[in-house]
Amino acid sequence: MGILYGMVARGQVILAEFSATQSNASVVAKQILSKINQGSDNNNDSNVSFSHDRYVFHVKRTDGLTVLCMADDAFGSKLPLIVSFIHFFY
Repeated sequence: MGILYGMVARGQVILAEFSATQSNASVVAKQILSKINQGSDNNNDSNVSFSHDRYVFHVKRTDGLTVLCMADDAFGSKLPLIVSFIHFFY
């Protein structure tokens, strides 16, 4: 089905957010954002994925800027490449 939710943040501050469906994706995304920003190394670059129900949240952080996308698990492994492409332009 594609990307259902997307968010761009710097630290804990959400700069942009989009949702193609009505869901609790925003709540889950904020929990993930809080989790990856914990600790003293919260500015380290990272590229991680989290599963929640039938959805996968892909997160890429570079230089404190975080791009998070949610897709259904049927979308497969194409999403991390798309997230990297989106992050290139920010």
